[in-house]
Amino acid sequence: MPSKIVDLSARSAIIRDEPFYVHFWECTPDEYLQFLRDPRKTLVGMGIDLPKDCRIETTIENHDWMSAHTKGLASANGTIVCNVGGGNVGRSVYRIVSYAHLHGDIAKYPKKLLHGENEQERKQ
Repeated sequence: MPSKIVDLSARSAIIRDEPFYVHFWECTPDEYLQFLRDPRKTLVGMGIDLPKDCRIETTIENHDWMSAHTKGLASANGTIVCNVGGGNVGRSVYRIVSYAHLHGDIAKYPKKLLHGENEQERKQ
């Protein structure tokens, strides 16, 4: 089962009012392989229950890197697959963008946030 499941629609009143969901989650290579085999089953297990007529589209940003570092998704080697999914409300598509990286990359790079953690949006 994927971990660090975050419903960004729940975290932001602005996103909550939009006609789509936005979710984030992490997978191990094995969990990601299970997701690729049956994406709807994985999503339902995380609480994302899509209608049957809602198609699922997945983009892997660094497929070649992921494959090389996990020996074809057969070995973890400290690899994490991060996913951002969105859609389904107001349109019948749920799009997922996946990106694999090493566990050591977490909090490694400084970020410039567009607004404070307790703010809903960037001030103009």
